[in-house]
Amino acid sequence: MRKLLRILSGVLFLLALVALAYLLLSDLWLRFHPSARHQQGEALALIFVGTSFICLQVSVGNRWRDRLKGIFLGLAFALWGSELYLPPGSWVTAIDSCVITIFVVDLGLVIAGMLGSREGQPR
Repeated sequence: MRKLLRILSGVLFLLALVALAYLLLSDLWLRFHPSARHQQGEALALIFVGTSFICLQVSVGNRWRDRLKGIFLGLAFALWGSELYLPPGSWVTAIDSCVITIFVVDLGLVIAGMLGSREGQPR
């Protein structure tokens, strides 16, 4: 199962890179004017890299706390990308709040860990 998840993580990461290339090439072609192509490339890159990271976190043997933080971080990216397909409304605002909460808590835990150590390295 772990090997399958690692392979899936690699495939999803490659898809994220393809989506990123699509995003950047379409932005260059359209001279960075807002477009549906930009939104699609952005959404797909975020969804693919987030799900890739989730698969990787589930497949590694880290401590459960570190694994859970990684899963939430991947989920934040996947949610962020998914919301780009939704029309503005209360659901999008709720998803935004979840994404920002995950980012702030995740980085806050890193900051707290580094502030609490002598060498400035995470615990």
